[in-house]
Amino acid sequence: MRLVTIFILILGMSFPVVAQESLDLSKRRDEVIEILNQIPDFAPLRQELQSAGFKGENLELAITQSQLMYRDPVLSGYLADELIKGFLDPSSIRPRRGLIWPLVERGLGHLKTSEMRYFYRVEQSLISSLPTRQCGRVVRNRISQERFAEITSKTIARLETNTLREYYRIQKKAARFGAKREPVRLSNEQIVAIEREIITRVELNLQSRSDANRIRAAIADLPNARNVDACAAGKIFLDTVLQLEGKSLRNAMLYMSLP
Repeated sequence: MRLVTIFILILGMSFPVVAQESLDLSKRRDEVIEILNQIPDFAPLRQELQSAGFKGENLELAITQSQLMYRDPVLSGYLADELIKGFLDPSSIRPRRGLIWPLVERGLGHLKTSEMRYFYRVEQSLISSLPTRQCGRVVRNRISQERFAEITSKTIARLETNTLREYYRIQKKAARFGAKREPVRLSNEQIVAIEREIITRVELNLQSRSDANRIRAAIADLPNARNVDACAAGKIFLDTVLQLEGKSLRNAMLYMSLP
């Protein structure tokens, strides 16, 4: 996000002080894309990733993935549009959500069910690696996506290389879908059916737990739940969804990807 801030400043300096409607946005878009494409040449990606614990083949995979948002034509074009939009309408900027992560969420529903499940399996391992307080804050939506990426980077750095390669491939595929397509929608009827099935399955998984009542209370009021209970609720919810099969699994994962 520091780089995004820099680009907004660059845009502010490069746009002439004239009426917005007179701006040649097509030309400006090309200029922004050109700048984005050049970032990997001077941004300290390698040093930052090494500091996060990446090394060897995982380091090279992470560098390549980090460059995608700047050099992939679809993603850099989208990012340029968002930066220009942010200059013309600062109220449209949502730094807490980031720029790329919403694309991943938008595109998840266009993936194969096996790819979605793989993606969420890795996310499950990332959540499980967090200290309870941070895990609870993630589940309660008290941590930005950028901060989540920071605190899980050491776990990602330790992933088996083939796992990391596949996770990055799926992440890129979802992001490109998200840049080109509208998200897959669920009808109200589908949402009600999915929620009913998940709740039923969660209840079955809670029966043998001594903290079941606390977890039920956390699920009913996540914003005000204690971090320890929110964390437990989030883990059980994710475990329950990934135990599903077939259409139920796909719809439940689509449900999780809803904004």
